[in-house]
Amino acid sequence: MKPTFFDFHLFPVPEGAQPRNAIKGAGGKDVWIWYQAETAQQAEMEDFLIKVFGAAKIDLAQHTRYICLTKQESISSSQLEGSSTAKFVFLFGIDGKRLGLHFQLPLYRPVVMGETAFIQVDDIAEIFEERKAGKKEKSGHLWRTLKACFNV
Repeated sequence: MKPTFFDFHLFPVPEGAQPRNAIKGAGGKDVWIWYQAETAQQAEMEDFLIKVFGAAKIDLAQHTRYICLTKQESISSSQLEGSSTAKFVFLFGIDGKRLGLHFQLPLYRPVVMGETAFIQVDDIAEIFEERKAGKKEKSGHLWRTLKACFNV
């Protein structure tokens, strides 16, 4: 006999329904991008995201919905309007549990759940700093993933 009533895991859902920072982008291609940055870095990280996704012919403002979370912020992403139609969800250094996702996400390898591919990648600030230092390991992984996702 099992010692508990439930024979499945229970996961808490983050209480926040909306992120503190505004959700940006028109979302024309149902691509969602989650990243974290300090307020002072946010504009610089968004400029970098424009370049990164632009190389894959994805316009950040027109094709994506992008959200900057604060360092400790957790929300229930499934409660956000339009999130159920996402085709790709990129998590830049954000643990999926912070968004109410309770499955393993290996780095740079899409995990498909329903109609959505979830992709865990390194923190955008780490990739940015690596590129500034003239290195390409993390950005190379990201580029290969973007090419596979968007047929570039």
